[in-house]
Amino acid sequence: MKTQNNQTGNKSNQVERVLLKSAAVIVSFVLISFTVSAQGFWKQLLTNNSFGKVAMLMVEELEADAATTSNALPAKAESSAFYIEEAVDEPMEVEAWMTDDVYFGAFVTMAQPEVEKSLEIEEWMSSDKHFSNRFSLETDREMKLEAWMTDDKYWRM
Repeated sequence: MKTQNNQTGNKSNQVERVLLKSAAVIVSFVLISFTVSAQGFWKQLLTNNSFGKVAMLMVEELEADAATTSNALPAKAESSAFYIEEAVDEPMEVEAWMTDDVYFGAFVTMAQPEVEKSLEIEEWMSSDKHFSNRFSLETDREMKLEAWMTDDKYWRM
């Protein structure tokens, strides 16, 4: 039969936990330092090959275009693939069919509300035999008003 001292077992578990937590903190610091130092890496990589030169030129051109368009939008820019043009619609004219009663005269009769006859209460509507069952009977006791319910010292604001 194998026995284990509870105190030494707990201490070893605590030491393992502390070591794991400190290792996680150290690894996170190392990863953060790599990402901070790698910021210049991509720029250096792109500038040292022909594809990188083309990419850097495109980025510089886009930055220059963004600077000019932020100041004032030109009506037509030759360097971009699109241009902004203000759209103008032709003025609308009223045509004869738009004012003809043949097309819209039937609508006048539809807009008038229909008058319905008033509703009447019939005998079966007020009969208890149609609207009562064993579940609808009230079995609660009548509640009584107690003195504390009307006392001002309980309900002061």
